[in-house]
Amino acid sequence: MSRLGGVSLVGAATVDVTPPAGLAMSGFLARTSPATGTHDPLTVRAVTVGGTAVVTVDACGLHEDTCRRVRERLLGDEIPNLANLPVLTEVVVAATHTHGGPAVVPGRLGGPVDPGHLRLLEDACVDAVRTALRGARPARLRFGIGADPGVARNRRRPGGPTDPALPVLVWADEAGATVTVVTAYACHPVVLGADNTLWTADYPGVVRRQLELAHPGAVAVLLTGCCGDVNTGHSAGSSTLQASDTRTYAACERAGTAIAQAALDAETRPVDGPVGARSAEVGLERLDGSGWTARVSVLDWSGVRLVALPGEPFAATALAMRAAAPEPLVVFGYADGCPGYFPTSDEYAAGGYEVEQAHFYYGAQAAFAPGSAERLGAEALRLLERDPGLNLTG
Repeated sequence: MSRLGGVSLVGAATVDVTPPAGLAMSGFLARTSPATGTHDPLTVRAVTVGGTAVVTVDACGLHEDTCRRVRERLLGDEIPNLANLPVLTEVVVAATHTHGGPAVVPGRLGGPVDPGHLRLLEDACVDAVRTALRGARPARLRFGIGADPGVARNRRRPGGPTDPALPVLVWADEAGATVTVVTAYACHPVVLGADNTLWTADYPGVVRRQLELAHPGAVAVLLTGCCGDVNTGHSAGSSTLQASDTRTYAACERAGTAIAQAALDAETRPVDGPVGARSAEVGLERLDGSGWTARVSVLDWSGVRLVALPGEPFAATALAMRAAAPEPLVVFGYADGCPGYFPTSDEYAAGGYEVEQAHFYYGAQAAFAPGSAERLGAEALRLLERDPGLNLTG
């Protein structure tokens, strides 16, 4: 049984997936040299709550086929049905979107992709979830929202929208020990630029390290929010091989520490509710008439709803969702496939990298058509409405 009297079976695990030097890196068209070494480890992290799981991978993106294979392996007959442990009913696989990881998306985001490492990555996702399930123990959830750490900036125009929300979920077992800390922040993990050739999780790695120092024995997870138009303050076009004194490991440490401290300072309160999940597929079109099938998921984690969106949604998508659906709500992107950017319809007239150029790096001939972001948001709200305790019209 996965839930009893406000207590859920919760597990978490981490698997190191740092590649050797020499593999192609992903994230910057200007960077063509392979990785020359490692600055900080790349990991796969899994959290299981009842029969649901979220897996995060330190990668710029993941192909939907990769995510599907991981999901099918975990939901299928291959997973051991261990006594007294919940059977998985939903798995969401998301990238952190670090631009300091290896090329792992065939046909997109640079390459070549090393097939051996891609297999290792998929195996690590499966192993992380299974390990989390085996170690799952009764735990209760506390939820809070941290103050805006002030790291994120709209990269398309000064004063443009960002999603400042910093949700914090802390699961503690019956002895008071923290099992996992999950937080989310909407900012591109591109503190390090194209001149960096070392493997790095960018600022998410700093956030997780700081949270785990404050919660010994816990696994920390950072979900990357809707930040297609948001980074730490530079334009998308400034990602060249030229070094910058604002895009250094010291700057990365400052950004990650600020986010982690805001999460640690958040006042949390006990929350309770059902555990479950639901998902749906949405057909989307590009401007050239080609199509892509998106997967949108909503997870119920004991009173907190997590909305998982694919690709690179803009901040306005999360803001619109927050305006329609009450807290507690966590909205994140880069989940179950990363085919490109999803600007809101009002952004197309302004053009820019995300509208006019990025699709080429994603291996496509055209950007997604206006209205695609809104379709994703509408489907997420429809899934949220299936929660009998939620009234989106009141």
